Amino acid sequence: MNSLKGFFLHNLAAKIVAFLAAFVLWVFVMNDQNPATENGFSVPLVVLNAPSEARVTQSAESVKVKLRAPRSVLAAANAEEVHAFVDLGGLEPGTHPLHVQTVVPQGMEIVSVTPDTVKFTIDPIIQKRMPIRLVRTGAPPAGLTVAGIEPDTQMVTIVGPQSIINTVAEVTGTVAVPGNASGDVDIDVALSPVDENGETVDSVRVVPKLISAHVSFARSLSRKVVDVKPNIEGSVPADYTLADIRVEPSRVELAGTSKALDAVTTLSTEPIPVVGLTETETRTVSLVLPEGVTVTNKMVVVHLIIKKQ
Repeated sequence: MNSLKGFFLHNLAAKIVAFLAAFVLWVFVMNDQNPATENGFSVPLVVLNAPSEARVTQSAESVKVKLRAPRSVLAAANAEEVHAFVDLGGLEPGTHPLHVQTVVPQGMEIVSVTPDTVKFTIDPIIQKRMPIRLVRTGAPPAGLTVAGIEPDTQMVTIVGPQSIINTVAEVTGTVAVPGNASGDVDIDVALSPVDENGETVDSVRVVPKLISAHVSFARSLSRKVVDVKPNIEGSVPADYTLADIRVEPSRVELAGTSKALDAVTTLSTEPIPVVGLTETETRTVSLVLPEGVTVTNKMVVVHLIIKKQ
């Protein structure tokens, strides 16, 4: 035992120096043969807890994660081992800049994440009831005139992201009157949501998308185009003014006997109350038809432009 102890203690200082030198040499050799390097991985951005009743948009679909590790470790790694995610749990509607979180294999150091923050916009899906407006195309058979077009429903539901729903001005459908009909017909009409410029609004569904319109014909009816006159009821508050009233369409085509049409110079809408109105509004109202007079579409859109004095 003493001889073994003496072996370790003999020239102890020299042995320690030799051990340290060997260790430093080993570290140097290992670093020289397997140095730390960097590499970037492009990985998809996983979204957790996204709300089901909302449209979610994001400023980036993937991120680049740069890692540092010994060359042998990086060589064996692949992008599937690197994960990037954000958590939308508990977020309110609106735009949120969120920090990207990452998970990487053990032994790797994260150098950077690009981008490290991604903007997410949460737009709730809503529903809104709206009237429909039918537009007639085509000419009726010879000797007949279109006495009226009656849809099987006057109101439909539009469904979509709230910010887009707010751009829908009206729901329209085109009724193609057949020129070879021998009597009244029912026509399928596809409905579309459109903005104030008449352009179709994408990402919005109309329920029902397809309706039926009953087209009735009559003989010996005359036609006449007259202006639509909005029937404004009441007054806006004293410090506001009704600056402008726009009706769409501003003129409509009537059908009826010559005697009935001769008595009509303009067509009025149902009463449109404006008492207490302080903001510009758009309303869909019905036309008031005299007896013996018909019109293709009884609904018009009235824009009430309110300004503060």
